[in-house]
Amino acid sequence: GEAVVPVANCDVKEYNSNPKEQLPFKEYVEYWREYIRNGYRSSRGCLYLKDWHLSRSGLIPNAPELGIAFPEQDVYTTPVYFSSDWLNEYWDAVAVDDFRFVYMGPKG
Repeated sequence: GEAVVPVANCDVKEYNSNPKEQLPFKEYVEYWREYIRNGYRSSRGCLYLKDWHLSRSGLIPNAPELGIAFPEQDVYTTPVYFSSDWLNEYWDAVAVDDFRFVYMGPKG
């Protein structure tokens, strides 16, 4: 609940993208529940959790302010149909970044 996650406002465009803010995961879940209760409307707009590096295990020291919530846990397994995860194999080897993201949010 205390992990900090990147959240995009889908109702706003800046340079052909959506501006992001950092929120505690718990606050985002509260927003999402309220959004549903209010008929999929909110004065905050439609917020979508986007590009959360949940599985950046061991690449970067524990840095919750960067959205890296659980670096000591292995939270990602490549699905069997994508078992040749060549992009992440490279980035894991150079220990710079990864392309494992979490996306979630309400409809709309």
